[in-house]
Amino acid sequence: MVLGSIVYSIVFITVITFGAKQCGSPVHQIKSMEPSFGGCDGFYGIGKGLADGFQPEPDSKTYDDLAGMIFGKLNPGDVIKSMFLGQIMTILFWSIGIICVLVALVLGIVVCIWSCCSTCVPKDTKVRSEVTGYLFAFSLASIFIFALTGLVFFNFAETDLIDSVDNTLTYANQISGDLNTVIGGGTQQITCEVKSTTTKTFADMEKLIRNYATIVVDGTKKRVGLTEVNDFNDQEFEEANTATSTAAQNLQNFWNTPQIPPLVASICDINSKTLKNQLNSVIATVQGLTTAAKTIRNTKELKDINAQIKTIKEKIQDQSAKATSSMKNTQAKIDQSMSSITDMLTKLQKDIDAIMTSLKTMHKNFVDSGSWTSMTLGLRIGVIIPAITGLVFCIIAFVAVALSLKKQDGFAQKLSGTVLSGVSSLVTASITLMVIAIITFVLGWGVSAVCVPVFETPGYQLFHRIKQEVAPVGNGTPVVVNVGKILEQCSSDTMTLYKAIDGKTIISKESIIDQLKLDSYRQQANGEIMKQPNLTFPVNKNYEDYITKLNGYTSEAKGANLEDCNDASLNNLYTAYITALEKSNELAKKFQKNLNALSENSPKTTAIATELNDNYFKKGDASINEAITKLMTDMEQKVFICRPLVEIFKNGGLLMCERFGRPIQGLWAGVGLTALFCFFLCILLLFTFRWLKTNSKETVGSAKGSFKNGLEANDADFKKGDKKKNGKKPSNKSGSSEE
Repeated sequence: MVLGSIVYSIVFITVITFGAKQCGSPVHQIKSMEPSFGGCDGFYGIGKGLADGFQPEPDSKTYDDLAGMIFGKLNPGDVIKSMFLGQIMTILFWSIGIICVLVALVLGIVVCIWSCCSTCVPKDTKVRSEVTGYLFAFSLASIFIFALTGLVFFNFAETDLIDSVDNTLTYANQISGDLNTVIGGGTQQITCEVKSTTTKTFADMEKLIRNYATIVVDGTKKRVGLTEVNDFNDQEFEEANTATSTAAQNLQNFWNTPQIPPLVASICDINSKTLKNQLNSVIATVQGLTTAAKTIRNTKELKDINAQIKTIKEKIQDQSAKATSSMKNTQAKIDQSMSSITDMLTKLQKDIDAIMTSLKTMHKNFVDSGSWTSMTLGLRIGVIIPAITGLVFCIIAFVAVALSLKKQDGFAQKLSGTVLSGVSSLVTASITLMVIAIITFVLGWGVSAVCVPVFETPGYQLFHRIKQEVAPVGNGTPVVVNVGKILEQCSSDTMTLYKAIDGKTIISKESIIDQLKLDSYRQQANGEIMKQPNLTFPVNKNYEDYITKLNGYTSEAKGANLEDCNDASLNNLYTAYITALEKSNELAKKFQKNLNALSENSPKTTAIATELNDNYFKKGDASINEAITKLMTDMEQKVFICRPLVEIFKNGGLLMCERFGRPIQGLWAGVGLTALFCFFLCILLLFTFRWLKTNSKETVGSAKGSFKNGLEANDADFKKGDKKKNGKKPSNKSGSSEE
């Protein structure tokens, strides 16, 4: 029964010894996605501050509604409606915008009536103040600056928003990539650590039992020398020997065909005599070694030893298999507990992948379809044309005031009419801009309505409503994991997921030890091992002779001096021969060493197997508590540092509330600023018009300065010019001559 636990201990300790390096994973560094909009940051911040400031302190109902919407329990429309109706400041601010639209509309109607009835024309006797003119000029310049500022910020905001939308997949891929890396790496760490100790042992019991037998048997084979004999590469040895034979034959062929001049040949023959004489012997020796390496595989002694090792392995496995039933219960419980954690993380990864797939599809359908381009183009046209209209009339009014201050002549009078006509145009423009500002404010409100409770309120209140059950090891009710609590705990740089979820309630040292009971199966396994006979493995003396001779031939060949032969071809053949011969000699020595080791240790096979069995068991028995403690310590301090999850969460907030949110807030703020000052400009143009039509001190009472007589004066000027052409002096009805 306990041999299964022994198996667990042995595998556990073995893996723990090396597990730290295998399971270790560096903490993934999360790159902050905080955007920078340069000089627009301050203006965007004003819009964001207003929109966020309208949001009330989120209450429990707000969080419950948001959680219900996220999990599909509540209708999004109902949630949005409920949130909006509960925000008095937002409704008030929106109402002010609507009231401004209505006021502008009424103003437009009044101006039309006023213009038609000429009631806006001042009396002929009224004298204007130049100070008022300068005040109007200053006001017009100020309004122009503010309206232009709003338009500029609108353009920047729309450009930034378009850029953010176009790069949505890039930002989303970064977040999902970070999440998958962190969750995948953390899951792998948890799985690796736990499987290295408990889960791996219990989840695949038969495999671990086989591994235990393999550890003992492979160790025995290694100590006996059987592994080296079995693993010796006959094919490589044969190829090396064939290469040696070929190289030797090539040398023989060279000398059999006279190619060296007679004067040199005699000296060359003397120096190469030993080399020539060994070639046939070398060929025979390496061929004999090739045959020996193949023959050794089929010897009865080697087959008997391999069969004995196989029997020992089977006996250990037979005994180990009896322990399986006593471990099934623990296996299932630990599997269930750890699978709950990894399944939770795996499900999260799948959800992320599904969201990314949907996001890519929606992004492609929206951006590539042309709807996005049409929308942004329409918005830009809808803002720029009214704004430019207002700015143009503002410039005209400023020029008219400036000219009128200099001299109230006919051109200034004509510009005053243009100023009056601009009032009607500006009413339409300001209404258009206000409506757009109100609509875009809804987007800004929506961003703030999500960002404030989800990302910008401390405590992760929304996520405290998201919970996950995890089955514990042993008896007990499922443990409820609070996601909000995890995020709070993971704010620490050294916090691990195991500690954040209070992992001791799920799996602990005590719960594992309670499931493990070590007994006395070691002795039964040893008894089965010792029943096997001690076998011998004699080494054929001919093999040793071959190897000894080959070593001597190698030394002789390397000592040959062929420089006096003065033949490049011979030197090349000699070099190839030495290279091949050294390779054969090296493998032959390895072959001999393997055979001698097996011959010496084969009678000790059962003793070695018993010793290894005892050593592994004792190591596991002595270290089990320490190993489990190490696992729990690693889980608490090293495995799955969860701080990156908080950083990813912050990046999600930065993406939504900053990367997208700030340009949206800047959008409505820019349009609103332009609309507001265009509305002020409407009113200011009316007063400017009256001032332009009011006589200065120089023109008061004169036809030239009178608005009512303006047309008559202009007509008189025309007639006067016509008479001059005919050589007649025009008469002056007023009794004064024109200069």
